[in-house]
Amino acid sequence: MKTIDSLIDSLYRVATASVTDRQLEIIENKLLNLAIGDDAEAAGQYADLYLCRMKWERTRSAEDWQDFVNQAHEAKAWLAVNSL
Repeated sequence: MKTIDSLIDSLYRVATASVTDRQLEIIENKLLNLAIGDDAEAAGQYADLYLCRMKWERTRSAEDWQDFVNQAHEAKAWLAVNSL
């Protein structure tokens, strides 16, 4: 049986399904790999995304989930331009 938190989590994800868990993982991994390769901008993007994830995981609020999704979109756009 699912807990209330996991049900709420599922509802947030359905409401903002524009980024899947797999897409988030890919974005994070690409940024991390670039950051390890000494790309300071990628490190900044990764840090921003990571902080948004940590805030959402701590609060599980819809607002923080949306902030995390928005940051993921920004990071994805940054990757599209800067990781050629």
